[in-house]
Amino acid sequence: MDLDRTPSQIANAAAEEIRALNHRTLKTDAFPFPADVSDTTTAVTSLVQRLPQTLKQLEAGLQALHDDNRIRLADRHPSEVSQADIVRAVSDALFGLREARQELGRVEEHLRSAAGVLGSLGAPWEDGD
Repeated sequence: MDLDRTPSQIANAAAEEIRALNHRTLKTDAFPFPADVSDTTTAVTSLVQRLPQTLKQLEAGLQALHDDNRIRLADRHPSEVSQADIVRAVSDALFGLREARQELGRVEEHLRSAAGVLGSLGAPWEDGD
């Protein structure tokens, strides 16, 4: 685990790995056995289980920046921005992060359900077995 990278570098690396997974599994022959689907689903479930903590920490980081008055609206000149504008922007962002975190709970539930079934699937027996 390389913790010398910035959070955005780590997140970008994770996104690239998911992109690689998406490309690798474009063809159904990427999964020669049901266990391959099961193992991949289990790993994706682990990823989804970890994302709520990430989002909660993003919320905390944004809130700390806001509390320290270290946020500005980059799309407008400071003379055009009120404190209420900044509060509204931060609130909107926090709301989005919180909602995403809560929805991940439902995603995880569905993935665990699928993983439970996938764990009991196997390849057909060879002829004569």
